[in-house]
This record gives sequence, structure tokens and C-alpha cells, in this order.
Amino acid sequence: MKKRKCNLDEMQEQKLLKIEHTACWIGFFGLFAAIYVQLAIGNRGIQAIGGEVVVILAMGIYIIAGCIRNGIWDRNLKPSAKTNGIISLISGLLFGGFWGVISYVRYHKLLGSLATFVVAFLMVAGMVLLLLTVLSDAYNRRKQHMDAEADAEEEK
Repeated sequence: MKKRKCNLDEMQEQKLLKIEHTACWIGFFGLFAAIYVQLAIGNRGIQAIGGEVVVILAMGIYIIAGCIRNGIWDRNLKPSAKTNGIISLISGLLFGGFWGVISYVRYHKLLGSLATFVVAFLMVAGMVLLLLTVLSDAYNRRKQHMDAEADAEEEK
């Protein structure tokens, strides 16, 4: 297959990458919202949200793997225990709050809704903290490896 010539200059290429970047995140969070809306209105089966879950997982895994492979963590955040803790707390609060409200709306039991909130919060906050800790460790190891390769290449 013949490789086609790119018709874009550098500025246009950067703008196109920015547009694609924004579209990717709109799609990612749109799928995330669609899953939550479907769960909130009562579509409980995996048949209702299975396609969205597969797509969002594939996007997430690809983004995470690509970033770690290239030694990129985030534009603004550092891969530290404090940042990981804050992100896991926010994730747990959002997830637990969502399911606590859904539980109250469905069953009108305050104590049961609070229990749902606490269990969901603890599970998600713990899983997110564990995942972020493992990923930040993998990022740090990859970054050190890339820095060592760059230093060895400079010495040659």
C-alpha cells in the first residue's frame, strides 16, 4: 500500500491532534455518563450496558498503557501518595454517593442507603487507591528506565 502525503502543516497537525484529543475525552466521559444514566433508570443487566463497558475499558486501557509506555503521567498532577489518596477519595465519594442516592430512591430506607454509600465508597476508594499506586509505581519505573537510556545514549 502506498503511503499518502500529509496535506497538513505543523500548526494544522497540532490543531487536529487537539481536536482528536478533545473528542476522545468527550467520548470517554460520554460513555461513562451513559452507563450511569442507564443504571440509574433501572437497566440492571449487562446486556444494557455491556457495549459501553467494553468500549470505555478498551479506551481506558489503551490510554493508560500508551501513557506509561511513553513516560507520561499527567500535565498537572504528580504520581504521589497524596494525589492518589485524594483522587481515590473523590472517586469513592462520587460512586458511593451515586449508589446511596439510587438506593434511597428505590427503597426509601435511609439506613440501607447509608450502608450502600459506605460499602460502595470503601470498595471504590480502595480499588482506585490500589490501582493508582500500582500504576504510579509502573510509571516511576518506566521513567527511570527511560532516563537511564537517555543518559547512556548521551554518553556515547
